[in-house]
Amino acid sequence: MSPTVGLYGFTGTVGSAILPALVKVHQEGKIKLVILHRESTDLSKLPKDAKLETRVVDLSDAGKEKNKAAVKDLNVVVSTVGAPGLKSQIYIVEALAGSSALKTFIPSDYGANWTEEELKAPGLAGIGVKEEVVKKAKELGVPLTEVRTGLFGLFFFAYKAVGTDVKGNTVQKFRNSLKNPLRLTTLPYLGYAIATLASDESGYSKIANQVLQVYDVTVPGQEIVDTLTKLNGNAPEITEYSEQQYQEDLKGPGAVVAALKAKWGDGAWGPSGSLIEGWKPKSFEELAREAL
Repeated sequence: MSPTVGLYGFTGTVGSAILPALVKVHQEGKIKLVILHRESTDLSKLPKDAKLETRVVDLSDAGKEKNKAAVKDLNVVVSTVGAPGLKSQIYIVEALAGSSALKTFIPSDYGANWTEEELKAPGLAGIGVKEEVVKKAKELGVPLTEVRTGLFGLFFFAYKAVGTDVKGNTVQKFRNSLKNPLRLTTLPYLGYAIATLASDESGYSKIANQVLQVYDVTVPGQEIVDTLTKLNGNAPEITEYSEQQYQEDLKGPGAVVAALKAKWGDGAWGPSGSLIEGWKPKSFEELAREAL
């Protein structure tokens, strides 16, 4: 019998990437996918031909019994909830506590490996909510799989998050970023990774209570410069991100991007990871060509 996997949050940047990957393994018979959702959630974006089961949860004090009933037979629960709903995952954790069926809960993290010192920056305070969820899960004995990523490829190419503009032929450097590798996680790979982990029953014991590093591209800053030179026919303009601007950005809404620039510049991404078996990553040049 296939494992039963619950997904909470199927829209947004991460949810939109993970949903189709889970639907695929559901349709292949590798899992039974159950969508957990609030009463008010618009379900029209769910593929009708997938015949997905949906269950209502109430992530409030009033919904404790309803939530326990909704998750009681789930072997894996995946959350992709966005920033406003991060703390509400504690209700999911409480519902999962004591479950005999649960093998692991994958909370909505999908971010970098942050140190305690980094999290002291005023602008990174919101990330601490993720740690509250992890702490509660450990207190209640809920098995947990934390998924850490590099910078999303979408943010790098489309949003120019760390100052590189492929079309505009500019690269922003900070500290030693031209020498150090940048970690990128493409959203299709993230979806593939979660679906593969969730559908592999034999691997549940290996991922429970573990922190996984999920990224599929590593590219030194100089290779980015060389690639843009090749694609655009001339060397990119290289701008400098100053220490003063970095310190200022850490205080406000640009703190996450500033901190990621520092991780790249210092080569401080944290533990390395290995590619999930079966994935064929694209090279940085291939991704850059697609962005042109």
